Amino acid sequence: MTRVVMGLLFNDSGRILIAKRNPSKRYGGLWEFPGGKIEAGETIEEALEREIMEELDAPIMVGRVYPGYLFEYKSLKAEFIPVSGTILPRDITLQEHDECRFIELAEMNGYEISPYDYGAVALLNSDRFEPPG
Repeated sequence: MTRVVMGLLFNDSGRILIAKRNPSKRYGGLWEFPGGKIEAGETIEEALEREIMEELDAPIMVGRVYPGYLFEYKSLKAEFIPVSGTILPRDITLQEHDECRFIELAEMNGYEISPYDYGAVALLNSDRFEPPG
């Protein structure tokens, strides 16, 4: 089964990063938490650091790894693993996304989020989530 790491990345003001998917990708035009597939031999943390460098050209500080959840839709079946951390806005250079924003958690309902990120949104709104810092 494919394993995917997703970054729940916050700035120093406590806002979370969301990125808008390129229209040519699955769920193009929707917002997501950046990340990607874990490669053979990588730890979850290493995968997130690599993916964020590939997608945003930015260093991050990894916080906590949360339990993964299964997402299935048509031919896609994957385990999504949320990982909290911090990122500095001034370091971001978009490589794969059309746009990114730092938003308050309360603003999340105002964005059309990719379906595979619903589990992460539920985590963020639960008492299980501890913001980094």
